[in-house]
Amino acid sequence: MQENVQGTRFDLLYETMPWHKVDAVVFDIGNVLIRFAPDDFIKKLFPGDERLQQHMMDHVYHGPYWLCFDRGEMTYEQAAKRLAQEQGESEEAYLHALYGWFQLKTPIEEGFRAAQRCKRAGKKLYLLSNYPQQGFEFVHKQYAHLFDPLFDGGIISCYEHVIKPDREIYELLCSRYGINPDRAVFIDDTLCNIEGANKAGMHGFHMHESGMMDRFFI
Repeated sequence: MQENVQGTRFDLLYETMPWHKVDAVVFDIGNVLIRFAPDDFIKKLFPGDERLQQHMMDHVYHGPYWLCFDRGEMTYEQAAKRLAQEQGESEEAYLHALYGWFQLKTPIEEGFRAAQRCKRAGKKLYLLSNYPQQGFEFVHKQYAHLFDPLFDGGIISCYEHVIKPDREIYELLCSRYGINPDRAVFIDDTLCNIEGANKAGMHGFHMHESGMMDRFFI
């Protein structure tokens, strides 16, 4: 792994993809390929109950255990039991918040269009995402027809017990798949994750506005 080599922000440097500079394109999943909108999800899971909606946002989606799921350190059942003891709602209500969002996730067509364009350009495609095991396995199975033809591999945090933006997860991806970080670009909707990739020597594309990938990957 290269030391002290800082990657760049492609979304700041280029109007369109510099194909000649890239061998591998790495995609986050949430809000790049699959929609993740907790505010919308929670309203559908607990319709008409604003108090419970806010409770679940505070203690589940923004609570102390969410990163434990991403690191593969805790199951939903374990968290629901603890939350019921600590916060007072039923285990069933917490499990509804934890599992119910699976069914509400939908593909982001723009993201898959970008992946298809990269594939047609002959680039290797990989996933790099913070994701809980139960959620990833459900989404991957549901949308296998979209993922499997495009991606050559990837790192999902729950299986490796390390998360973005820790440098280790980017280096693990590059090491496992023989990726030269200086010839790779990572797409993510969260700026600190792009900065983490840059510190590991990878280039980044901060996907923060609808239409960005359609304009860039041409």
